[in-house]
Amino acid sequence: MKIKVLSDSTCDLSKDLLEKYDIDVIPLTVVKDGTPYSDGITITPEDIFNHVANGGDLCTTTALNIGEYADMFSKYSAEYDGVIHINIGSAFSSCYQNACIAAESFPNVRVIDSQNLST
Repeated sequence: MKIKVLSDSTCDLSKDLLEKYDIDVIPLTVVKDGTPYSDGITITPEDIFNHVANGGDLCTTTALNIGEYADMFSKYSAEYDGVIHINIGSAFSSCYQNACIAAESFPNVRVIDSQNLST
């Protein structure tokens, strides 16, 4: 059986762990000073830490919408027997709820609430 593990970018796992376990990461949008950035692509955790350390406001994230999750699940569910997607905790974001709604259309996709903000 071929299983794929996915996570959103808040997992903050090292590149080594992502490669070792073949985990694909879906970037969330980080908003810094009103400007959106793609987490891990156009902004890094270090950028965020430096921004806040230098007196900047805390950054926020925006959740993927149901359609974005459906597009992602469609791609992976066609390639794998099972897809496990681990989200940022449901207490912190609507990502989990949106992913669950999207996953209803894919019998081989399971969504896990990490109940965490990172790692």
